[in-house]
Amino acid sequence: MPSMRRPEVRTMGIVPSMRQTQRQARTQGLRTADTIRFGYYACKGGQLYRVMQGYKNSDDASATEYLNDIKYIAFDALRIHYDCIASCTGAPPTAWATIPSTKSSPNYGKPNPLNAVIAQAMAPNGIPQLRLEATTTNTHNTINPRTFNLTNTSDEPPLNHVLLVEDSWVSGATVQSAAAMLHQIGAEHVTIYCLARIIDLRWTRRELGEQVSNGIMALRHETHWCPWTLQKHKP
Repeated sequence: MPSMRRPEVRTMGIVPSMRQTQRQARTQGLRTADTIRFGYYACKGGQLYRVMQGYKNSDDASATEYLNDIKYIAFDALRIHYDCIASCTGAPPTAWATIPSTKSSPNYGKPNPLNAVIAQAMAPNGIPQLRLEATTTNTHNTINPRTFNLTNTSDEPPLNHVLLVEDSWVSGATVQSAAAMLHQIGAEHVTIYCLARIIDLRWTRRELGEQVSNGIMALRHETHWCPWTLQKHKP
């Protein structure tokens, strides 16, 4: 298991790229995710960053090892701490979905290994999967609810509380595009769980200061830390 840093979102605050996405949503009159949680920070150049970049790459000799790390993170949040989702949001999910690669991604049209991992993690909960498809080329760092469509054949998919799972977050525009689309078609509550928040420490040091950068570097993995309640407890 790689050395990974738990995000302390209460002290970190909302970084500028997230504020940019929120401003875009407000300008367009879009409703984005109601709840957002991250599993870990993945600093560019670090071990977890390599995991997030390499687990989908079949040409990477470490892809299988990386996928096991992905499973660890996913099962921690979605199997071990699943009941904590309701404590965080007020109600358990009624459906879940992963975010497919957009048409601008080199992985577009390829099987997404994350989807199989999340399906395994969510299986005991008995809630249906919503299937999203990319419909247009996603513009980098731009929120657009037309980026995705819902392809489920059910006339009334269970949209009371949709859990969206994404592997990595830079600006959040892609997964927030999916959240905005789901709200437009009737989702009451959308929760995003992102396995890793990508951090560029050089940018952080330059824009937010040495103290914030050093604080991120000082974070370490803690056992029994709940990614939903942001508290340390045994599930």
